[in-house]
Amino acid sequence: MNLSGFFSDGYSAGLIAGLIALALMYRRGMARPRLIGERIGGERPVLFALALLIWLAVAVTTLTHAGQRLFVFHQVQHLGLRLVAPLVFVLARPWPVLRAALPRPARRALGDLGARPAPRAIAHLATRLPVAFIMLIGWFYLWQFPALHNASLSSPGLTFVAHLGMGASGVLFFSVVLNGQGVPDAGTHGLRVLSLIGVILSNILLGSLTTLKERVIYTGYDQPDRLWGMAALTDETIGGYTIWVPSSMVIIIAILFAFHRWNAAEVRHWQNRHVWSGSNSTALAYPETAAELRLKVSDPNRRVGRTLAVVSLSIFLVVFATAVTVLSLG
Repeated sequence: MNLSGFFSDGYSAGLIAGLIALALMYRRGMARPRLIGERIGGERPVLFALALLIWLAVAVTTLTHAGQRLFVFHQVQHLGLRLVAPLVFVLARPWPVLRAALPRPARRALGDLGARPAPRAIAHLATRLPVAFIMLIGWFYLWQFPALHNASLSSPGLTFVAHLGMGASGVLFFSVVLNGQGVPDAGTHGLRVLSLIGVILSNILLGSLTTLKERVIYTGYDQPDRLWGMAALTDETIGGYTIWVPSSMVIIIAILFAFHRWNAAEVRHWQNRHVWSGSNSTALAYPETAAELRLKVSDPNRRVGRTLAVVSLSIFLVVFATAVTVLSLG
């Protein structure tokens, strides 16, 4: 492989420089355990390195150049950029280590910035679940519009902006969804799982539309035959399948982690049942008889039932809307 060609590409060079900077910061932070403030297990550095390697793979391998000639390879790039690498990155929980790597003035400035009302309000808004959910789906859908997608194929600058936004929105979304801090609030954790299901529905909608259509819409690739003699429509069909199935499988893995975090929060909550909180009302959170248990879980069970019904209806509507759209497009 001729790496000089890859490094001369501004997109690849920028991404590689950023990944090297992250790796050096992580190494510097690991050398400062006192500033980290928590124990870093052996699996977390491995997951961090794996996330960087996945991002690196989409920048300096033949996948990068093949993604400019085949729609399916471009979607494999998107899969790694916005879902796989961000999920692994968030599971590594690198923020304490990266913060410890900063110089003292930078850490102090970061703390001062977080104490100011305006930056704190912006950070609070950006880390809200609906905002993170909309950013993940909206940014990806935006760059799947044929005009913008075709334009990005001939513009390294647009490609860099698109891919950077995909990676950032993925990290933000999984950071919010898999945040294991705080008390176990059934509503909050349930909404996190529902947001992951919503991402699956968005994958089904976009992927099925791309797979089942009968004409070529991404004309920015080589025509009439694309790389390796693959027909254009076949290329887009397989690319739509990549959006539809593998992307949804990654989200299913994230759902399993979300349930694991939910269960861990419940366990912590139960273990603290004898800790005095200053109010006798906390005793109601820990039923001791069957009647108290039924009283406590009746409303949550009804909400779960209604939620499952809404999810089932949503899947039906997505399938129905996809079929109608495909038929109308011919």
